[in-house]
Amino acid sequence: MAPSSPPEELTSHSWKLVSYNDGNELADAGPLTIITLKFGDDGRISGNAGCNDYFGDYRLEGGLISVRALGATEKYCLAPEGIMDLEQIYFLLLKNATRYSIDQDILTLSHYDEEKLLIFR
Repeated sequence: MAPSSPPEELTSHSWKLVSYNDGNELADAGPLTIITLKFGDDGRISGNAGCNDYFGDYRLEGGLISVRALGATEKYCLAPEGIMDLEQIYFLLLKNATRYSIDQDILTLSHYDEEKLLIFR
């Protein structure tokens, strides 16, 4: 049996990061930081992590998600300040996501039901 297609509410548009888990709490991504995530119908993800473009594979099973084979371009950006650190945190959180949920126009990626990692709008 072929795997089912991902839900259209996930793949129909590009998501913009609004907050992320900084280790203690959900921190605001800030107005100058534009981090995007796009889910393709083909099991691929892509986006921009604030400086570098990235790509990879994802798999869904019910409300579970796994992100694998993440790769990125290798540019170095000085602005906005701290973007390279945030980019590394973002990639780590993206790889650690195990669950996803969509509530109206908000996408939440979590580590099981224990911890929200990334919030997109």
